[in-house]
Amino acid sequence: MKTVTILVALLIAILTLPAQSPIKKDLMKTLESVPSPPTTVKDAFAKIGADCDDGSMNCSAEKLFKPVDQETREFETEFEAQAKATLGPAAPGSPSANMTKEEKAEMKKKMKSMTKEEKMKMAMEMSKNMPAGGSAAVMDPPPIRAALDEWQKVYNETQKEFQRSSAILQEESKLVEEYEKSHSEIDTWETAEIYKLPRISSGEMDAPDPAKVKEVKLKAADKHIALANKRLVQIQSRWREDLAHAKTKYTLFYQKLVAADYGVDSKNFSTKKVLSDAQLSILESVRHQVKQSRNAWEESVSWQARRVNIEKE
Repeated sequence: MKTVTILVALLIAILTLPAQSPIKKDLMKTLESVPSPPTTVKDAFAKIGADCDDGSMNCSAEKLFKPVDQETREFETEFEAQAKATLGPAAPGSPSANMTKEEKAEMKKKMKSMTKEEKMKMAMEMSKNMPAGGSAAVMDPPPIRAALDEWQKVYNETQKEFQRSSAILQEESKLVEEYEKSHSEIDTWETAEIYKLPRISSGEMDAPDPAKVKEVKLKAADKHIALANKRLVQIQSRWREDLAHAKTKYTLFYQKLVAADYGVDSKNFSTKKVLSDAQLSILESVRHQVKQSRNAWEESVSWQARRVNIEKE
């Protein structure tokens, strides 16, 4: 059976965990609802600038992301509530159903020193020894098996996904380093330009002409904004690629999960655990898209807010 790899691994993982079932919520729709990063700094400020405190640097995109934040919180709350509700006796047919607390602790301790092969062998033996009425002996309905098989395909790409994520992280780290360096160079330019300005004496004190200083600061602010706009092009491109990748990766599985009514008819502890863990993986993609976009909005607005503050000086 195609799902055997996942199920065998789960027999080890769930020895001391409570039962968990998928939540009836379409996370793919939630993923689609995440606001995309802004196009320009000016556009970002026009949309959420009102959330800045008198144009200060404390700019927030909270209102823009409130709907998707609420959806993810509701999912997390329901998931956690379900987990708490199942604490206590283990699910019927689960590996830990007939084990004492001491036996579970001893088994968990023993597993720490086992190789992957030894763990899988033990899991296979445990599944063979489960009672006939246990969950492992119950065949899931075809729609649920279809969802499990589809998730197996996703699971089989784990190593490729890790390599992809590592490559992207490395690329993004370089871009961020270059971006921050460029902003620092603008700050250095600003300081040097102000230092060149003629100084005006006032008693025993002298300082550059405030009006000229303001001109230099506004020019520097415009340079920062232009740089931020270039960075937004990179962020938008990466964000769209990540969204498309997540949709390609998860859409078919989620369609089958919905068709299987989120596995509600399954009698297998391990099946529900697989499907609920799959949902958590998709939730992580939602969080990732939200984080990248929110950061882009708030940083963009901060550059325009900085310029607004200079204009008020």
